Amino acid sequence: MRLIWLWFIAGIILWPIHSTVATVGDKPIDMMFSDALIFLIPVSYIFIRTTPTREQCQFAKAPILWYSLTPTLALICVLYMTAVAGIGLGLSGETVRIFSAFKLAKPVGFVLLGLMLGSWTDPIDFIHIFSRGFGILTGLTFFFTLTEPSFPLGEWGKYIFEYELSGYPNSPMSFYAVLVPLLIAAADTSKNRAIQLVGWGLAAATALIILGSMSRSSTLALLFGTVLYLAMTGRQAFLVGSFIVITVFSIVGFGLFSALRETDVVSVLTQRVQDRVNRSTESEDPSSGRFDIWEFALELSAEKPIFGYMFESFSRYTGDIDTPHQQYLEVLYKCGGLGLLLYGSVLGSCLMVTRRLLRLTTFGAPAWYRLNAMVAMLGAVLLGNLTQPNLTYSLTGNMVFLMFGTLCSSRAVVSASLPAPNTFLTPMQAASMTPRRIAA
Repeated sequence: MRLIWLWFIAGIILWPIHSTVATVGDKPIDMMFSDALIFLIPVSYIFIRTTPTREQCQFAKAPILWYSLTPTLALICVLYMTAVAGIGLGLSGETVRIFSAFKLAKPVGFVLLGLMLGSWTDPIDFIHIFSRGFGILTGLTFFFTLTEPSFPLGEWGKYIFEYELSGYPNSPMSFYAVLVPLLIAAADTSKNRAIQLVGWGLAAATALIILGSMSRSSTLALLFGTVLYLAMTGRQAFLVGSFIVITVFSIVGFGLFSALRETDVVSVLTQRVQDRVNRSTESEDPSSGRFDIWEFALELSAEKPIFGYMFESFSRYTGDIDTPHQQYLEVLYKCGGLGLLLYGSVLGSCLMVTRRLLRLTTFGAPAWYRLNAMVAMLGAVLLGNLTQPNLTYSLTGNMVFLMFGTLCSSRAVVSASLPAPNTFLTPMQAASMTPRRIAA
């Protein structure tokens, strides 16, 4: 039952389809399946509760205590945003401010849900289950891309089970992109050669989906996160070899393209790429207008630098543009420099707790690969946030904060300290180890 429930939770976090549950003014209120974890995680205690064994605790390389900084900062951040929105509501009477604050603050609160989950089950083992679940999801997405009647001319990765991915292309493709390091880590830690090959194949399929969607921000996040993970795990030679192979294939592909460019398929694909290039360079602006939006958002924020606009609608000043198209500017506009400081502190703390756990791992152990993948995932998210408000999007925001919340638990200290499978203690070594303090 424990494994079934953990797979169930992973599936809920990963499901990329939203449902519109209400409308406030002209703003739809969309919910992801992962939002239901607010109710499901407390119930999970019944099904997943386990405790580490005494032998596992003896491996701990640090006191077995939970990391309180990240959850504390997350709670303060949520309370601050709620208070700012409440004051804005009192001054203007606009209930939409409360829903806007909920959309931004709610994912941050998932750190606390992750802490609960990681306290009741092995968090690094859950990361592995989650990574394999993503492999299944991206495999299904690739399958439905291939079976789309308009393939290869359609929009890659837009549908799964005939449902359109919400926020396509940038939001779901960014979600897929940042999870590729975890997928590769799942392959790296598998003892089965076939599963390793499948994992790498699915990572390549995910890359094709993202490239086919022509989402530039997602492509950038994919490249950065994947390269960072491979570099952190000592695959510099592999990266150099991959660059050479990609270069050779690009040259060969260009030759084939030149020979087949008169065919209908190639001509349509060429037109799609040309349209994408034209949109990207419209008015000689490779940002497709984002530079102007960012400049305007900064000008607005300079007028109210401390508490921001208290979740006032951004479109009130821009007409038809609902967001600054950047995570950090969105936080700065909505709740000011103080809010951005708190929000950035939560993200920085997520990196700190992961690096802390990495220092406890054994080189080459499963936890070492999975925690390196978590660092690479966060790096890809932080970079992607420069062009999209990815963490306001519930699918990505809920996932990121919940997963790093699991690493704040005392259980994560035990899990990270476990050695590689071929490492063991002799009876004399086990007897000589002083038991560490174990959290209740």
